[in-house]
Amino acid sequence: MYKKEDLIKKLKSRKKAITITIGNQKGGVGKTTNATLIGYMLSKFGIKTLVADLDPQSNATKSLMLTKSNNTPDEVSTISKTLMAGVQEGNLTDLPVNIVPNLDLLPSFIDFEDFPKFIYRNTSSDEEVDHFLEPMFEPLKEKYDIILLDVPPMSLEVTNNSVIMSDYVLISLQTQERALTGAENYLNTLLKLRNQYELDVDILGVLEVLHKNKGTVDQYIMKTAKKEFGAENIFENVVPQMERIKRFDVNGIKEVDFFDKKVIGVYERVTNEFLKRLNYYEYE
Repeated sequence: MYKKEDLIKKLKSRKKAITITIGNQKGGVGKTTNATLIGYMLSKFGIKTLVADLDPQSNATKSLMLTKSNNTPDEVSTISKTLMAGVQEGNLTDLPVNIVPNLDLLPSFIDFEDFPKFIYRNTSSDEEVDHFLEPMFEPLKEKYDIILLDVPPMSLEVTNNSVIMSDYVLISLQTQERALTGAENYLNTLLKLRNQYELDVDILGVLEVLHKNKGTVDQYIMKTAKKEFGAENIFENVVPQMERIKRFDVNGIKEVDFFDKKVIGVYERVTNEFLKRLNYYEYE
């Protein structure tokens, strides 16, 4: 019988972090929100977590740095070095910034837009391009229980690198037609890479983020997703449309008033299912 406490012990006894990409080839479907809030909840459960922001828009970085500021109001929160600088040096170990207990951030910035240009100048084959980040993340995997990768929607180079160094992919699906197409395309990319490089990577599940609560399009997309991905791969929990979630992206994660705590409650349930699914794939 599954017990969260037992799973947490197993995660902490591992020598390397389980690495999970939060993906979809369309933007604006809740990837960053899911990465930051699941990461935040994992840390509250006592799981040492790293959220790696691989998106040059750096929305996860902004949200989590504001979260850090909310929790340490007497301190000035700064970032000394971002992801692209670490990539150029070939070392990411000094980049993580502590946000709250058990939660660190690997910060990004707009300069990460030059990542494709940089790797093509420093590699000689497609395989080297696709595996460029993997050795840099290996030392980080020894320091955490779970690593969540937040990736941009339309960067083939980042998408391929993230999938290759991941154990699982969680597909973030906002209930609108283009997001479903983006999820389907993302799955095709995942299957192609898995076959090409014989990867041991699997889908942890598809997490639905409602565009409109009880909307007819939402219901149609959710029904279609079950056919496309299989009902067993769809999270039982869904993320409803909540204005406070958008405010978390702008102001950082807080647990002050009723609406804050309502969002936290949603993501506590989502993260519990996230862990239950992880336990099923890893230990059952």
